[in-house]
Amino acid sequence: MKKRLALFLALLLSTSAFACSQPGGGGTDETAPAPSNEGGEIETAAETDPPLTDDIPDTDFKGVDFIVLTSSTQTQHSITAINEQTGDVLNDAMFDRTQAVAEKYNIKFLDDLVPGASDAALNTFTNSVEAGDSSFDLAMLLERRAFNMTGKGYFTDQRELEHVNTEKPWWFRDVNDAINFTSHMFISYGATQICLYDMTHVLLFNQNMLRDLGLDNPFDLVLAGDWTYDRMMAMVQAASRDADGDGAWGMEDVYGIVGATNALPDNFLAASRHRTIDRAEDGTVEVRLLSDPMIEEIFTRVTNDLWESGMWYTKTTDSNSYWRTETFFQEDQALFADHTFFSTITLREMVSDFGIIPFPKYTEDQDRYGVLVEAGTRAMTVPVTAKDPVLSGAVLETLHWLSWRDVMPAYYEVTLKQKVSRDSVSSQMLDLIMDSICYDLGMTMFCEQVKDGIFTNLFGSNNTNYTSKVKSSLKVLEKTIEKAMGTGE
Repeated sequence: MKKRLALFLALLLSTSAFACSQPGGGGTDETAPAPSNEGGEIETAAETDPPLTDDIPDTDFKGVDFIVLTSSTQTQHSITAINEQTGDVLNDAMFDRTQAVAEKYNIKFLDDLVPGASDAALNTFTNSVEAGDSSFDLAMLLERRAFNMTGKGYFTDQRELEHVNTEKPWWFRDVNDAINFTSHMFISYGATQICLYDMTHVLLFNQNMLRDLGLDNPFDLVLAGDWTYDRMMAMVQAASRDADGDGAWGMEDVYGIVGATNALPDNFLAASRHRTIDRAEDGTVEVRLLSDPMIEEIFTRVTNDLWESGMWYTKTTDSNSYWRTETFFQEDQALFADHTFFSTITLREMVSDFGIIPFPKYTEDQDRYGVLVEAGTRAMTVPVTAKDPVLSGAVLETLHWLSWRDVMPAYYEVTLKQKVSRDSVSSQMLDLIMDSICYDLGMTMFCEQVKDGIFTNLFGSNNTNYTSKVKSSLKVLEKTIEKAMGTGE
């Protein structure tokens, strides 16, 4: 079973798993979609092939210390050097991975340096490199900050490292191609960084409320391909209720949906499979904010719909986050809730049953569902001052390989399916969600200019002057893109 699961995950982590369609809603994807898993496990010729390995011989590095610089976070798994078993399946899989790498190369993993927030880690990293310090062998940095540092000479090109083979399935190839704007790979993602899945959004629905309201089952709609924006909004409206009868919407009332101000409109856009920023075939960057009229249409419609009384809990920006609105969902005061995979784990003790589904297609003729990856993940880098690039490359490759083989199955099968998911159908939904991820540069690397600078800014103030806002933001965005491409100052 583990081998078959690993092969399935390999397909999900290949280029097709992260490909989005061209503008036009339901158009042909740039790469072929991953094979259907409707019948359960995927059977391939590789079932009888020898198991994939990192192809790196055991090497004695004489007990040298190895440190992965990272930062603490409450929204994702960011620590690599797990040095203690706890009995938790995921933790212990990561512990076994760390021990296996340490034994293979005779190295000692020191605790990941966790100086605090992401900015503190970045300051530690830059100060170390500029001082010529070789303390850090790898560094996982806030993705958009690392992205903006690629032209400053801080990072080693990972494709040039001995033992690194980015064609292996444990590297997230399509994402890596999208985020590296030159021929070099200074920042990357691989199976070690389950943070990419931690920051993937899902839509939860309260099954008890659904039954009480007599609404259609979203599971059936999703599997039939009929889960659309219109159907969801009808349910959202049906669930909204002035529970305390005071004529005003407040903390005691029941809402159709709860979620973060800086994520709700982005989720519906990703669900439509329209990207705000994309890479063309020739490697250039395409800003589609104005050239794709569907982006404005979807944003405007979502804003108008969700700001209607009772459909969405709209108090303050701070109020609308998973950590604050989860109480509404847990206490049967919201039919739907926007969560990430990581934040969903906080609902393990929820009394009412809930289901896990993707956000809806915008229209019925859309071929696939779309799923948002949130900004804030940690990108992998290799400091140019790393004491031994051969060691860094070998450890990085083996970490990804063992994470793909052992950690990802623990994360996917146990943490998500057995501990979070409440039924076999939700388990099927997880497979579909993983296969529907839509990586958008405007929601990640250019988050500050696009996701937060435009969409959050407008949505948070119930402002639909989309075209005006985009036009006023384009100059800064274009300069930022030019700088990332190495063509601007």
